Amino acid sequence: MLRLYLRPVSLSTYALAIILCIMARAAIPAEVAIVLSEKGGVYSEVADEMRRQLAAETKVSLHDTATLSSLEGSKPDFLVAVGAKAAQALAARPAPTPLLVTLLPRTAFEQLVAGRRRGDRPMSAIFLDQPFARQLNLIRLALPSAKRIGILLGADPHPHFYELNIAAMERQLHIQALQVEKGQDIAWTLQRLLPDIDLLLALPEPAVFNAGTIQMILLSAYRQQIPMIGFSAAYTRAGAILSLHTTPQQIAHQAGDMLRIALSSGRLPAPQPPREYQVSTNPHVARSLGLAIESEQRLLQRLQSME
Repeated sequence: MLRLYLRPVSLSTYALAIILCIMARAAIPAEVAIVLSEKGGVYSEVADEMRRQLAAETKVSLHDTATLSSLEGSKPDFLVAVGAKAAQALAARPAPTPLLVTLLPRTAFEQLVAGRRRGDRPMSAIFLDQPFARQLNLIRLALPSAKRIGILLGADPHPHFYELNIAAMERQLHIQALQVEKGQDIAWTLQRLLPDIDLLLALPEPAVFNAGTIQMILLSAYRQQIPMIGFSAAYTRAGAILSLHTTPQQIAHQAGDMLRIALSSGRLPAPQPPREYQVSTNPHVARSLGLAIESEQRLLQRLQSME
């Protein structure tokens, strides 16, 4: 008769086997797919820096909205949208993969989230716009005599206007806002606003501030001797007296940190404003307006000390 002898297996052997399985799974690199609104420019700068940030621990693939079909069949652990067009395209695709959105204004992201159906993918974001408190603190530091802050808003009600007003009142500033109604001329609305303000603060309202309007807005304000504060270095180069903005590299670093947290916890952190930022100034415009402003480095140091 053939006898079978079963060798007893200790509990520690089972535990070791489980640990080895977990280690084998952990050894498989996580996969992140980055989708650009379009190739080149700031979009590619963010994506390239993110890829450098994550290359050692994560498999990173690059796509754009024109080639979204390249995502078919792949199963990334996380998606990253760089810009509005990429965010809208990915949010519209039914899939459970968590999505991190960058270079999108806070209100635009909230509209994307509000349009989701139950069971749609989890979403988080690094907002394009800076916190109101940070923007108003910079105004007080750079242009302390400016008390009446002008705002041009789009046709849709701004959901955070009350929050902006409260932040301004806490700093003894007054917000003077006009809404550009649908079909209304931006130049006409701006001409009504300029006589009643000391400074024009540009918010990322694409219907108002865009490539087709920015030169007209800057020139109109300059003619009225009203300085403008922008939200990108490009605005400073175009003629804003200064801008508060986050560089593509800073956005990429923050996105990389959020993805590392997500990869270890399985969940994206909550939506958040830019963590790091820069101040850019246009001394030539300042002199033309008869205004003295401190250096970029000094303004940045003073602003950072207030947070």
